[in-house]
Formats: sequence, structure tokens, C-alpha cells
Amino acid sequence: MRYDDIIVGAGSSGATLAARLSEDPNRSVLLLEAGPDYGTIKETPHDLLRTTISMADHDWGWSAQAISQREMPFYRGKVTGGCSAINAAVAIRGVPADFDEWAVAGNDRWSFDQVLPFFRKLEHDADFGGDLHGKGGPIWIERPKPLNWHPTVAAFYAACREMGFPDSPDFNHPESTGVGPCARNLRDGIRVSTAIAYLGPARNRLNLTVRGGCVADRVIIENGRVAGVEVQIEGKVNRVDGKRLTLCAGAFASPAILMRSGVGPRAELERHGIRTLVDAPGVGGNLIDHPSVTTLAALSSDALKQAPQTDHSRFSVLLRYTAGGSTEFNDMQLYLMPLVDLAMWPGAPFPPEFPPPLMATCVLQRPRSRGKLRLRSVDPMKQPDIQLNYFDEPEDMRRMIDGLRLGWLLMYTPEIALGWQGPIAGMAGQTLDQATIDSNDALADFIRGNCTSIGHPVGTAKMGPDSDREAVLDQYCRVRGVENLRVVDASVMPNIVRANTNLTCIMIGERVADWMRAEV
Repeated sequence: MRYDDIIVGAGSSGATLAARLSEDPNRSVLLLEAGPDYGTIKETPHDLLRTTISMADHDWGWSAQAISQREMPFYRGKVTGGCSAINAAVAIRGVPADFDEWAVAGNDRWSFDQVLPFFRKLEHDADFGGDLHGKGGPIWIERPKPLNWHPTVAAFYAACREMGFPDSPDFNHPESTGVGPCARNLRDGIRVSTAIAYLGPARNRLNLTVRGGCVADRVIIENGRVAGVEVQIEGKVNRVDGKRLTLCAGAFASPAILMRSGVGPRAELERHGIRTLVDAPGVGGNLIDHPSVTTLAALSSDALKQAPQTDHSRFSVLLRYTAGGSTEFNDMQLYLMPLVDLAMWPGAPFPPEFPPPLMATCVLQRPRSRGKLRLRSVDPMKQPDIQLNYFDEPEDMRRMIDGLRLGWLLMYTPEIALGWQGPIAGMAGQTLDQATIDSNDALADFIRGNCTSIGHPVGTAKMGPDSDREAVLDQYCRVRGVENLRVVDASVMPNIVRANTNLTCIMIGERVADWMRAEV
């Protein structure tokens, strides 16, 4: 069978795209996913539904170089729904300036005014309405009520307000900044992934086929246009033919598939014996991620006693702010979370005897540093070489130092201090003390030794105008040099958004689906 549309990757963008394209009953759509496919909520394992983050059974098991000579795990969802099925369910948009910057860079169909209708289309906001929010969309969004905040989280909110940070009841308002409840795609405690929200209602369509356990090897390109895709199923290579093909495999896998297909930097392809069909130097470059540093302290006995009646071990309250001395609006996030129940974090790198901790995390939302991705092998089962190059730019380190000091100050405010007992340590086990906080050099060393990712890689096949030699795609997400081939996922972002990326990836799927449905 020759499909009208083949979509590789059933994650935040891919599941969205498949559901929208299959609304046309005359279009045959095949959605391929490397991980397992669960057809109903009843069939879906617990770790994909009611955990804070799942780092266990549905992960690719990949790693990345955070900085030179330091490798860390990099969690990626390997299941229908992709990272939307395993993530922290934070449902926050980037700020308008993020999208307007994309437009100024030569992608005028991606300004905030242009993408807002698609953010509204994807969501059902249970708390806010009007022109800035959606009703009736597939993704349920709600915010935890103050009555349900854990007392330590309520103390965090109060301490931020005392420091002068504004109250921010709605982080999806374009001008929002400050401290407030975290918008989340949770409903009745269940993570609303794109597998549930988009594919669930679409599965009864005869023109939509969803296949799990299919690892994409390469796109088949004949005479400059897509002919199909080769996938590995239980170790055997299979070819599937299609009129159009869209890679939605994420910012790591999509550029790797392009390179294995002969689309990428010529020198990199020749290094692996791959014939160059399109010399595209930007494939695998411009890798951007949100670096974070997490510190942990044991929860106090009072904090543990107060937990049962509260929304604990979830992201409840967030501080979104501009770093001191920065010109980048909302370039930082900071949050405190009492991890009362470590079972809510399956696969997390805590030792078995670790006590329930209070977790304080500082995240750089507007990094200047850039990484890159290259192939390690032509084998699709081997992960690519991922170099994040965190803190290559001094301004990134300066802002992270500023953020760690703010987090330290908050931890020692009297009401928050009631919720934990010392010492404070990084994820790598290194103790954080006052002497380290007071020294720029010592704190920078602590950051380098304890930094990790919150899982937001973007930019590795960015869109841009013809004049940008590093732009792999045009602004309609079409791959230059190959007819009927697109990339539609986090790879396409020219720069990272100042927010958790899941909602933006869903929006990208919605935006491009409109264009693809209009094509003959």
C-alpha cells in the first residue's frame, strides 16, 4: 500500500499532525512509532499516567555531553505520545517575543499573532477564557488551587511575593511574569498526552494506521523526492511507500534520520560512507536546550506529615522571572517541589535509601550556548553523539550563578526552612554550603558538576529563509532539496522558547497540519 502521508514519530508534534491530517477521510495516514503503542487509557501503564515524570520503562536510554568530559542521561520518550507521555505535564507557552523573533529571522508565518490561534485550538483551558485562551481543544489545561498546595510550596509563593515578584495567576497570558500556579495538562491526576488527547479520538478512523515498534532507518529519496521510508521491525528491514513523509522524531532522532538518508553536512555524511544527496550544513547544528541545576534537602518530619492532603510531588508553583542584569525577559525559572512520594518519579537517579527530598531547581530559559549532534554510526539502533555545550557562553553561567543564589536565599527563609533539614546537595552528591554560594568560582564548579537537562532540546533542523545557509527547512517546514519531505517537531525552532517546550511542539503540529491539508 502507498500512503498519502507517512509520519515518523508519534510524539507531541507527530500524534497531533496524524490526528489532524486524518480528519480528511480521503487521505490515508500511517503513523510510525519506535516505542509501544497503547490504544486506550485502560491499556496504558501507570508510569505514563499518574507519575510526576517517568524515567523508566519508556525511555530511549540515551546520554549526552552536558559539558566537555561530563556525560549525563538524557531522557526521551519511547512510546506513542513521545515525551508528552512521560514529562512533567507543564503546559506553558513561550513568550510572544520568542515567536516574533522567529518571524523577524525570516519566518513571518510564525509571529505570536500567527501562532496564537493554534495555541487556542489545541487547548481546553479550565481556568481562563477570552481571546487569549482556548476552549474545547484536545489538551486539558488547569492550575492547582492554593488550597491544595503543600505548605512548603505555599511558603515558597509567599517568600517570592515578599521579595517583590509579581503574582502571576496565568502563565499563558502574554505579559505574565512572577510567581504563581503552574499550568498543567493534567486531568483528574492523569497526564493528558497527545496519545490520549489526539490519537484517542482518532483511532476509529479507517484512514489512520498507528504502528508501534517501528524504528526509522532512513528516508527513501528517488530523483529528488520522497518515495518512502525504511524501518526496522523486530530486527527486519521493511520499506513503506508514501506520497509525503514527515519526520516528527524529535530534535535528536529527526536530524539523525536525515543524515542517514543523505541529507546533512557533506563531511559528516562522507565520514560514515553515506552518499550526499543534499549538502545541508545545518542538520544537527544549532542544538539548544534548557540547562538546569537541582539541589536536594531531606524533607522535615512536619513537611512529610502535611503532605497527604496536598498536591505534593507535582509541579504546583513556579517562579518565572528575569535574571538580575539581564536584558532577556523571563529568562529564568525556579521552583520548589516536595518529593514526598519517590514512586512518582520511576527511574529517577536517587539511591534506594534516599529520603524524600525537597527539590529546588533553577532553569536557564534563554541560553546563548549552542551544541551539536552528529552520527556515531549508521545503525539506527545506536544513539547519535549529542554535545550540549552548556555554559560555553559566560552570560549563561553568570545567570545560573545568580539563580542558584536566589534559590539558596529562598530555601533559608523561615517558613520554607521549616520544610527541610540539611545538608543541601546537588544531584551528583556534592554538598552546597555558604562558602560555595559566596564564591563565583566555586559555585561555577558546582554548577558544572551538577547541571542536567529538563529535556527540551530544539533547533537541530531549523527553519529559515533561503539566505540562511544553516536553515534546513523553509518556514513551512519543508526540507530544502527534497520534494514532499518535512520535519515537524522541536527540531524546527530557530531559537528555544522561554517555557517548557511541549505546548509549543503541539502548536507546531497544529500549525503545519493546516498547511499540509491545504496542499494537493
